[in-house]
Amino acid sequence: MATTVGWLLDQRALDLRSCTGSLGLDRPIDCALTSELVDAADWLSGGELLLTTGMRLPDDRDGRTRYLASLAEAGVAAIGFGTGLGYDTVPDDLVEIGADLGLPVLEVPLPVPFSAIARTLLDRVADDRYAQFTRAARSQPAMTRAVIAGGVPALAGELAAALDHTVVVIDRDGRVVCSRPRAADPVAMTHVRRALGPDHWRSRAASATGVTITDDHTITVQRISSGGAVVGHLAVIGDRPLGDLQRVLVGHASSLITLQHNGAGDVAAERAQLHADVLGFAIRGDTLPATAETMLLRAADDDGLVRVVVFEFRSSTVAADAVGQLASALEQRWRPVFCARDGREVVVLLRGDDDTTTAQSLAAGLRMRAGLGDPVALCDIAASTGQARQAARAAVDGEVVDLVTTRSVLAIDGVQDGLRGLHDIRLRPLLEVRAAGGADLVTTLRRYLEANGHWESAAAAIGVHRHTLRQRVSRIEGLLGVDLADARTRAELLLILLSGDRPPAGRESR
Repeated sequence: MATTVGWLLDQRALDLRSCTGSLGLDRPIDCALTSELVDAADWLSGGELLLTTGMRLPDDRDGRTRYLASLAEAGVAAIGFGTGLGYDTVPDDLVEIGADLGLPVLEVPLPVPFSAIARTLLDRVADDRYAQFTRAARSQPAMTRAVIAGGVPALAGELAAALDHTVVVIDRDGRVVCSRPRAADPVAMTHVRRALGPDHWRSRAASATGVTITDDHTITVQRISSGGAVVGHLAVIGDRPLGDLQRVLVGHASSLITLQHNGAGDVAAERAQLHADVLGFAIRGDTLPATAETMLLRAADDDGLVRVVVFEFRSSTVAADAVGQLASALEQRWRPVFCARDGREVVVLLRGDDDTTTAQSLAAGLRMRAGLGDPVALCDIAASTGQARQAARAAVDGEVVDLVTTRSVLAIDGVQDGLRGLHDIRLRPLLEVRAAGGADLVTTLRRYLEANGHWESAAAAIGVHRHTLRQRVSRIEGLLGVDLADARTRAELLLILLSGDRPPAGRESR
């Protein structure tokens, strides 16, 4: 509903004519002013329709050029030249100069009062203002419903539609949480990060809202704070500045995002339990109702894909404590929390475009090993979980493994099946010792093999003296009837261990 030069010319009651043809018909007009001053530009701010009868128009072409050039530089939308008083027609040289400057020149015939043009524009601005208020009144509850139903990505989508701009939510580490309705222009994002600076993510010293204007973009960035700390930013990218009501919507969205980030304690706890139950259904491969799929879709990337990361901890107690940190790390990154614990294992749902770096950052400071499954559709979460478990078994302490990315033979289904079939048969004597409460010779063997037979490294990893390790290795060789000095035997046993060893919950195995 823009008020432009073209729109004004379409108002037949005004009987206006463009002397410069189709030049500048799309230029916006925000008001009409009357002035006969030659230096009128000094009192203008841009966007005006300047109405004049040419009473003090310079007589020479150079003077008229300076006059129109000053108006063009001030950002005047167009000139409305009244005829029938001082001039019977709009001077030809004035039209030529206006065309050269890109400034539309309109003829206002004598019967049309300047006040009629001003009232027409005022009515139009009032109608536009009312339409904006109506849209804002509809958008605010729609945004509230969106954040409840679909979280921050849904809210960003609703705000983008209301503003007709691109909306980007950025977490406290500078990573893009979501971009709606499409990925932000890389050049615009460069300006966003440059405007914020390296320390802006952690400091509240800078202004809560900033505007950057480039040749192609107008970028508004709203800081999102919680508990005295900066937790993210909301960036709005478009080809024009935001109006007053649009800025109100941005502020409303920022408040909703803050509330979503904080969450009431009881509500957040109940939501986390609900999410854990829904993820549990998906991990088991159960058929999910539509409402559950909608919930899980919040964790997906823009292609609707998710992937599973399985974290293994040394005991179920440690795993239970780790769930809180993993959940907090997800929340800090504006991610929905889908965590499910089973004994010493914690399953977390990530976006399909996440990688080992993301998984590693979630578990920063935790002693664990982890594996990533393939990016999959919601219906294949169970398959991704199985792959993640396999990858976790191939990991060492502190490592996150993606078998497909690393091109490991353990990612081949046939290899996995064959090795799992050998696990309980080949390692039965060691498993029986562990089941009877004896030494965990399975973990001892794995540590020894992962250390490539280096006694000092393996003993340190297990936490025993190297002489104790030598005794255990000798016992293992006797129970299995093997010679661990043989490279082929070591390789075979390590592959079998990686394929299926999952010590019982509560035992110190790592």
